[in-house]
Amino acid sequence: METEFLIDIIKHAEQLSGKDFTVTPKGDNGDLVTNLDLEIEKYLISQIHTHFPDYDIVSEEFNNTGEVTDNCFIIDPIDGTVNFANGLPIWGIQIACVKDGQTVASVIDLPRLGELYHADESGAYLNGEKISIHEVPIKNTIYSIIGHDSLPDMPETSMSGKYSRNFRNFGAACATFAFMASGRIHGVVFRVDQPWDYAPGLYLCEKAGAIVRSTHNFHAAAITQEFLDILAKETSV
Repeated sequence: METEFLIDIIKHAEQLSGKDFTVTPKGDNGDLVTNLDLEIEKYLISQIHTHFPDYDIVSEEFNNTGEVTDNCFIIDPIDGTVNFANGLPIWGIQIACVKDGQTVASVIDLPRLGELYHADESGAYLNGEKISIHEVPIKNTIYSIIGHDSLPDMPETSMSGKYSRNFRNFGAACATFAFMASGRIHGVVFRVDQPWDYAPGLYLCEKAGAIVRSTHNFHAAAITQEFLDILAKETSV
């Protein structure tokens, strides 16, 4: 039930994302927000209030101080807004549903790539087809570290020499986790405690067969426990 509901409202939200938009600065760190971030989030919240009135909501724009509760929805209306505002196609709309203390469904829509991901207890899917992670030797892995100025840190770590030099930064956590779940990359670390950024993708990766870990400032998925342990060690802050 939750999965079908999320897919339905995200497909409508995708239509809203094609409208004209305006861009304004958000904070003092170079981040941006558009009127469509706000419009899409308002639409998603209204649908949740209508169909799941007893559930709480944690979302980036209007409910970003709330805690994840035992029954709640976690929303990012446009993840990767800087990409979106500049015409880069790597951004998405994402939602996760937590029920009785456990994530039970998530949906990530990458509209400009034509990719709709969803996950529930039956597995992870891309455009309706089941997907899974892809294992490779650690020295051949492609990985992404997001948060806490991670890119400048990487040349100083042994990740850049001992294990793999194949670091990528896509500018959108939703796409990064989706690429992991569909076997295109092999490890993701999100180092900020913002559940709307990592919760949908982390669940998608778990259902695609990844090893996942979620602790303070470390929300990660990897192809093996060994690689996850390496990522945890080499990206600690």
